[in-house]
Amino acid sequence: MSSPLYSKLLSISQKHATPASLEQLFSIRAPHAIHAWGHNYLLSRNPKLANRMDNDSFMSHVLISSKYLDTESLKIHDIIIDTESRKSAVHMSYFLVPKGSTETIENDLIWMLKFTDDDEVDKVLIEESVEFIDATASARMGTVSRQMHNGELDERVRGGLALQQGIEQGGLCYQPSYSARHHITVPDLAGMFIKSLTTNYILV
Repeated sequence: MSSPLYSKLLSISQKHATPASLEQLFSIRAPHAIHAWGHNYLLSRNPKLANRMDNDSFMSHVLISSKYLDTESLKIHDIIIDTESRKSAVHMSYFLVPKGSTETIENDLIWMLKFTDDDEVDKVLIEESVEFIDATASARMGTVSRQMHNGELDERVRGGLALQQGIEQGGLCYQPSYSARHHITVPDLAGMFIKSLTTNYILV
């Protein structure tokens, strides 16, 4: 039988992933809650992903993004709850359509949520959300959205929508895979990966 805390964290995680409204999304966040993005290297290459947002900034981000993207559907793949550390991991997909386009793009991502340490379970809220986006999908969304808006987006756009394909500085460089460029076969890749485990070289 699940503990009251487990049930509460699961319920909040589900509401965060598939909120019934903008009001509900922010009703489960503590007044001091922070929103941020990962991964570290992606952040270092893309300053518009490096922001740590309070609730007001996060709401502004959501509203600005909604000017460019429609949500076709949402799908939760997995939710993992850790009551000891009061954290959860949510693996889910957003199926998004850049406005003016007919292309649906799946952003398969992971949310890491951290919760307040209130003794009363009913008072527990989200105090930190970190969004680990699919950078390739996000860059595609940014590129298509720009195409639909004469090449420009609102300068306040943050998050994955700020990425675009084919931009090496300040964005994601979208290129063919290493194997496609160098005609490497699957067995070759397997051998290179095994070698990378036994040397200082890392296959990227």
